[in-house]
Amino acid sequence: MTTTAPQPTHAPVPQPAWTDHFPARPSCVADVRTHAQAFLTRAHVPPALRDDTLLVVSELVTNAVRHTVGPGSVHLARDATGIDIAVSDTSRLLPEPRLTEPGSATNGLGLRLVAALCDALYTTLDPGSGKTVHAHLAVAAAAAAGPEPAPVAARPGRSRRW
Repeated sequence: MTTTAPQPTHAPVPQPAWTDHFPARPSCVADVRTHAQAFLTRAHVPPALRDDTLLVVSELVTNAVRHTVGPGSVHLARDATGIDIAVSDTSRLLPEPRLTEPGSATNGLGLRLVAALCDALYTTLDPGSGKTVHAHLAVAAAAAAGPEPAPVAARPGRSRRW
């Protein structure tokens, strides 16, 4: 009788991830940002990528709070390529970039800013109800930006959905 030794299995190394749930209240955006920053620090995310990630998280959570009535969730995961962000809410309306609102220097720019920072940005409709906005920020793109970022149009590897 011939026996063979069991073959070693190589389980994938778990990647750092974090999930939080938030109510549809404007005050929750700062809390989500604080908790996301703590996760990114624990996950040893480089400062440039961390700052871009926090800006994207803040914008997407703000949109979920402003344009939906229900609670939402945010999920961050780090792997060798960068950071994946997923923000879910209760609305099935797909986000669309808007023109800046008259009299406002900032309203209407969020999705355009997110698209400029991310290497990938897309939305999926969730079964039952709601949607999830997915974003990916690459390690190399954040590092390449350096202390003096190039104009958005000159940044290589950035896909735009709008």
